[in-house]
Amino acid sequence: MDTATVFAALNILGLFVFAVSGALTALRNDMDLFGVALIAFVTGVGGGTIRDVLLGVFPVWWIAAPSAIFVCLAGAAAATLAQPILASRLKALIWADAVGLAVFAVLGAQAALAVGAPAVIAIFMGAVTATFGGVVRDVLLNEPPLILKQDIYATAALIGAGVYVTLIALGADAGVSAPIAALATFLIRAAAIRFKIPSPRYARPRKAELD
Repeated sequence: MDTATVFAALNILGLFVFAVSGALTALRNDMDLFGVALIAFVTGVGGGTIRDVLLGVFPVWWIAAPSAIFVCLAGAAAATLAQPILASRLKALIWADAVGLAVFAVLGAQAALAVGAPAVIAIFMGAVTATFGGVVRDVLLNEPPLILKQDIYATAALIGAGVYVTLIALGADAGVSAPIAALATFLIRAAAIRFKIPSPRYARPRKAELD
């Protein structure tokens, strides 16, 4: 499988599962079918749109590739049809979001490298691409954003994007590096979900410790 095919497949997968997570969130909020489709679309393309705007890439990626719209609609339809058999829509959307996070962390980093961004910016753009579609989704639906929850989320995207950028810097093939980095991101996020691993945070000393 050549590199272009690998990235095309990852893009479709990421779009689809992010659209599913957006649709499931909308369904949990009892939105109508138009609202479900709209939230699915915004979740799918939101992170990449913000990335392109920050990088000054116009038109943004999905306008140049309008097939993204139909992938998002397919994700919305799949989520709507599957909800009667889902044990928990919340669990389903969390795991769908984890897959999307893993894929878009890599795709975002690659998109930044493709326009000549430095490695550190590429890593940051990987995290932006992976997280901001979900942020927009949650803000629109008045849900607590997953990125602000205590378990590891954005950190997983940063690590995954960092793995990809490092492998490319070492001369590894992009078509091989992308799945490896995406898998690393997913495993970190999956471990955080399964074992409730908290993100690193600053622990403010108690007053007694300061005396």
